[in-house]
Amino acid sequence: MKGVMAVVLAGLLVLSVPAMAVSAVDGEPNETDEIVFEADEADQGATFVEANGTSNRLDPGEEQRSERVEHGSGLGASLMAADDELRVDAEQETLVRSGFDNASDEEREERVRAGYDRLQERIDELEDRERTAVQAHAADEQSTTELLQTFSRNYHESATVERALDDLVGYANEVPGYSLSTRDDARKLEMHRSDTRSQLETASRSDGGGQPLAVRTAETGYTLSLLDGNYVRETTRFDSRNTTQPNQFDDITDAHGTAQELYPWVFGADHESHSSDAVESRTGQLYRIQAIHDQGQLTTYLDGGTGAAYREVQTLDYRQLPTINNSQWNDDGLVLSINETAANGPAEVVVTDAETDEPEPATVSVDGEEIGETGSDGSLWLLPPDGEYDLRAETDDGSIEGTVSSSDAPSDGE
Repeated sequence: MKGVMAVVLAGLLVLSVPAMAVSAVDGEPNETDEIVFEADEADQGATFVEANGTSNRLDPGEEQRSERVEHGSGLGASLMAADDELRVDAEQETLVRSGFDNASDEEREERVRAGYDRLQERIDELEDRERTAVQAHAADEQSTTELLQTFSRNYHESATVERALDDLVGYANEVPGYSLSTRDDARKLEMHRSDTRSQLETASRSDGGGQPLAVRTAETGYTLSLLDGNYVRETTRFDSRNTTQPNQFDDITDAHGTAQELYPWVFGADHESHSSDAVESRTGQLYRIQAIHDQGQLTTYLDGGTGAAYREVQTLDYRQLPTINNSQWNDDGLVLSINETAANGPAEVVVTDAETDEPEPATVSVDGEEIGETGSDGSLWLLPPDGEYDLRAETDDGSIEGTVSSSDAPSDGE
C-alpha cells in the first residue's frame, strides 16, 4: 500500500482463533454480516464490531454522543500548547538544569530523578485530561470544538515532554554509574501523536476548508474518524487500561497472539501480503501491535493489566472496503445510489443520468447540510451519520433524495 512501510516480526506464527461470545445475531453470518462481540478471555470490557471481509473495529462504548464537524483553526489549542511548552521548560530548569554543573554526582542524580518524576506525572496528566474531556463531551457538558482542542493540546504537549525526556537523558549520562531509559515513556507519548491527530493538526493549520471529521464519545471511550486520502479511525477504551493489575501476557508473542484473536481478518492467511511487528513496554504493561494488510494498516495497543485492546488506529483505503449495503432511488431523470461499508464506515454516493447512466455533477447534502460535490465519475465519499438520515443530490437539471438507514436491508427506492 502506498505510503506504508512493512516491518516483519520474524518467527511469529498465525494462531488459531478461539471461540468468541456472539450476540445480536440470528442464524449464521454471511459475508457481509456485522457482529458485535466480546472476546471470552482476551477482552474484559471493550467490544468490537466484527465485519467479514475487513478489519474488526474497536467500539467506544454504549450511549454514544455522535457529531459530524469540520475541524478548522486550532488557535486556542496552539496558545495552550505554547503555554505548556514554557511550563515544562521552566520546571526542568528549576528541577534539573539550574546549578547542575556545580552539583555533586549524588545531587545530580537527585536532580535527574526529580525531573524524570515530574515528566512522568505530565504523561499521566495527558491521559487524565483526555479522559475528562471525553466524558464531559459524552455527557453534553463540553463542545466538540473544546474536545478537539484537548486532543490537539495533548498532541503538542506529548512532543514537548518527549523532547524534555531526551534532554534529561543527556544530563543522566553526565552522572557516573547512572543511566536513564525513556523508551517506555516514548511508547505512551506516541499514542497522542497518531495519524489521526497528525492529520487534524495539519488541517488546523491549513488555509483551506475544514477537515471532515466524525466524533463519537461515550463514558468509556471515543472514536475519531476522518477522510483524507484514506479513512483514518482512532478509538480508545479507557476501561481497558489498568496498570495496577498483574500482567496478563507471558511475553510479546502472547500479546501478539491476542491481537490475532481480536483481529482475525487482519492476520488471516488468505491475504496476498501480510506483515506485522510488536513492541513491548514492560514498565507500562503496554503492547503495540502493528500489521499491514490488503486494505491498509492496523495499530493496536493492548493493555497488560486487562489483556484488552486499549487504543486502536486504523488507516484504510476506503475504496478497497467491501460494500455491505446498497440503496438506490430513481426520480426526476436521475439515479441516486449509496454504497455503505462495514461498521458505519465511509459511504459512496453516486449520481447518474437515469437514461444514459452517465455520471452527473451534483451537490450532495445530508440532513439538509451540504457535504460536497460529486467528482467526474459522479461519486462522493462521505462519513455517514449514525442511524437514519436524509440524503439529497441536486444537479443543474433536477434533484433527487432518499432516506438511508444503516439497519435496513439492501433496497431499491423510488
